[in-house]
Amino acid sequence: GRPIRWILYTYGGRVVPFSISRSSVAQTGQVQDVSSGAVTYGHRFLTTSGRAGRAIKVRSFEEYRARLLENFVILARSERHDKIARELDAKARRLQGRVSRTVYAESALLREVPDLVEYPSVVAGTFALEFLELPEEVLTTTLIHHQHYFPVESEDGKLKNAFLAVINTEPDNERTIARNAERVVSARLRDARFFWETDRKVPLESRVDRLSTLLFHKKAGSYKDKAERIAHIAEDIARIAFLRGATQAPGGIPDLAKEAGRLAKADLTTDMVREFPELQGTIGGIYAREEGKREEIWKAIYFHYLPIAVEPDAPPSRQQLGAAAIPWAAVSLADKLDTLISLFVAGERPTGSRDPFGLRRAAHGAVRVLIDLPELTGLNVRPTVTELISRVRQLYPGLDEEVFQDLLAFMHERVASVFEQRGHDRRNVRALTVDRHAHLIPLDERRKLEVLPEFTKTQDFQRLAAAFKRVRNLAKQLDMADFDNEENHGPQLENILVEPAERTLLSEIANRGDAIQKCVAGGVNFREAFAEASRFGPAVDKFFDDVLVMTEDARLRTARLRLLRRLERLMLRLANISEIVPEESKQA
Repeated sequence: GRPIRWILYTYGGRVVPFSISRSSVAQTGQVQDVSSGAVTYGHRFLTTSGRAGRAIKVRSFEEYRARLLENFVILARSERHDKIARELDAKARRLQGRVSRTVYAESALLREVPDLVEYPSVVAGTFALEFLELPEEVLTTTLIHHQHYFPVESEDGKLKNAFLAVINTEPDNERTIARNAERVVSARLRDARFFWETDRKVPLESRVDRLSTLLFHKKAGSYKDKAERIAHIAEDIARIAFLRGATQAPGGIPDLAKEAGRLAKADLTTDMVREFPELQGTIGGIYAREEGKREEIWKAIYFHYLPIAVEPDAPPSRQQLGAAAIPWAAVSLADKLDTLISLFVAGERPTGSRDPFGLRRAAHGAVRVLIDLPELTGLNVRPTVTELISRVRQLYPGLDEEVFQDLLAFMHERVASVFEQRGHDRRNVRALTVDRHAHLIPLDERRKLEVLPEFTKTQDFQRLAAAFKRVRNLAKQLDMADFDNEENHGPQLENILVEPAERTLLSEIANRGDAIQKCVAGGVNFREAFAEASRFGPAVDKFFDDVLVMTEDARLRTARLRLLRRLERLMLRLANISEIVPEESKQA
């Protein structure tokens, strides 16, 4: 058949075309014959004979792999990764230590380095003991983010004055290579020590005014403006959303959250952050600790950019937060909500291909705090996104109703996205997030998703889900405003509905509705709520079998539509279960 064009490449960046027969691939599943041969290149500097980096002609994929290896290029990324990991462990043991756990917990260095080399080896270097007086975060940032080196720690977890570097050559002259790396590391650490000593001469509080020189956004003001908004929002969240009704509210937490929020961005004016931007927030927390600030303040600053990932075990943990858990949650939410609201007001909406301000990341972080609030803080409150944004609307003059609704829709999409990223069934997620904006409570939706799969596969629940879709389609015939008016001022349904099937459904709504409403209001026992909901099935089926909803009698038709609206409103407090119906059932 016609030849297939294959593109192979080495990490030198040179492209190698292969022409092979379709029939040879179909028969063997492998590349066997190369009709015209191909040319590739070996390592640029290493060779066993001849000139390094010379052209190599190969006629099969196996020959391609073997000849590259002969010329110091390991083709498979997994092999390079494993070689690096083995040599890192061996070198670290010789230094009587291990590769720092920070490499695995907080960076992707071990995933990144195999893509930077063709024939990896590892060398060890050291730096002066005096640099260990610097905060560990400064040392690891210098080594990992700036030099792509691996810090080494002792068995008790303390950093050693040593590092490991992955190189792209055989280390015949290991000491010379290590010495050059040591010179670079020492220069960077001397700069860091200078910044560390200089920055601490100016307290964080006096740096807040300097934030006025840093622009956050031309339509949202300076970072000083942002810091003042964060302080206000953090205090409000701590006082109202977190501690409302608390009989034993920890003393001073709203004030601590306010102070931490005001100082959270102060480190942006430090020399350390200008040189090491990865340390923003983190170094501010460290400086606050060095100034003697309370744990609740310095840890709230230290962790306020987190969470970034949405997994339940993503940092920070409750153990890391300690006494600062509640102030941190308030400051973290305040920072992210301010970013979202102020940039939405400024017209900086994310699109499918554009999100330069990281608004999705900020929204995911805020949602993750709300979803995991009990585990992170020990609080059992259930604030809603709508409530949090509504309380601070006065801080944003441009937050009109259109922007407000767009922001709510965006946040509710992010709630669904977080749940899907956590592996929940997409139909179940939609059931809890679609058409339920007024009732959406992130923590409650998480608790529902933990029990909902127990019901979705049952025949009763599937039947009810299909029937509920019909309920919703018919209920639309009665406008919601008219429904509310009829409920408040119209006749009692008991006086109009006389058919046994409709009176049975009316009774079921009254009896089961109380149990469902109680679970929803308390945010607990959702297993019981879904069990009660699944028992509506027979009454709903009987109603549709025996009753003509769209009768010519206008008074009776309105009453029956009111009945369906009541059922719809009750079920939507729990979930839009019509979304759980399989696609083929919906189409049918």
